[in-house]
Amino acid sequence: MSNKISIYIKYTKPRVWWLLVFTGFAGAILAVKDYSVENVIYIIIATVSVMLGSMGAESLTNYIDYNMDSVMERTKGRPLPRGEISKKGALLFGYILSISSIVILIIFLKFISALFMLLGIFDNVVIYSYWLKKISPFSIIFGGFSGAFPVLIGWYSITNSFSWLPWILFILVMIWIPVHVWSLAFRYKDDYKKANVPMLPVVYSDKTTAIAISFSSILLIVFSIIPYFIGIFNYIYLIIVLILSIPVIYYSYLFIKNNDKNSSFRLFIYTAPYLTFIFLISLILTILKIHPFKLI
Repeated sequence: MSNKISIYIKYTKPRVWWLLVFTGFAGAILAVKDYSVENVIYIIIATVSVMLGSMGAESLTNYIDYNMDSVMERTKGRPLPRGEISKKGALLFGYILSISSIVILIIFLKFISALFMLLGIFDNVVIYSYWLKKISPFSIIFGGFSGAFPVLIGWYSITNSFSWLPWILFILVMIWIPVHVWSLAFRYKDDYKKANVPMLPVVYSDKTTAIAISFSSILLIVFSIIPYFIGIFNYIYLIIVLILSIPVIYYSYLFIKNNDKNSSFRLFIYTAPYLTFIFLISLILTILKIHPFKLI
């Protein structure tokens, strides 16, 4: 029984959704004014909902990608292509998790968050995986919406008040996702070509792809420092982000210069935790602003 549970958890791709859960959690923390019991409960609700929604969406996209995953060397070892779970069970599992994530938010009257959850799942499963992934090299740009929604889900699970911060972070995640996916896809472009998936590195030349990915990386830096220039965070935030951004600039330069898989993978390896660092810095500075915690 425990082995079957672990297989289903593996099927949801936890190495993908843990970051979505973290950004949802961060969005909730950034929205709180104090740590009252009510707010702590809503933080938990937001985090659990994003986890269920992310697991559900990944399960459904894995079901849609079954044929593709069965061909690609990088993905043929996943539970569904290996036959460790049935297609019917995989589909039902995805539906249950996805619907549960929305229902929980509705039960607690978090209607804006529930709407963002619905839009995120629809974008990931239908727009990106079912429709665009097989026909467009720019599919991940549209798929980036789904990965960016958790921060808004977290924020609006706490408050309905408008702030530029969650929306800037929303755009930041949207930009980060193509950088992350394309830089990895460049390394495995032969795999994608074999599976007839028109990823950007498959359709365009190495030089064009390197320029597009590197430009997106620089755009990522620009949106990372915007919170300082609109007065959300102080100079400490700016200094830390600029220091973290130096390797991004360097690896982007190397990628444009060399157009090879090693340069692409170096950029992928560094930009993978970059987003986490930005959110961590935002969390730490926000928590320090409202310290000491108020528990009632």
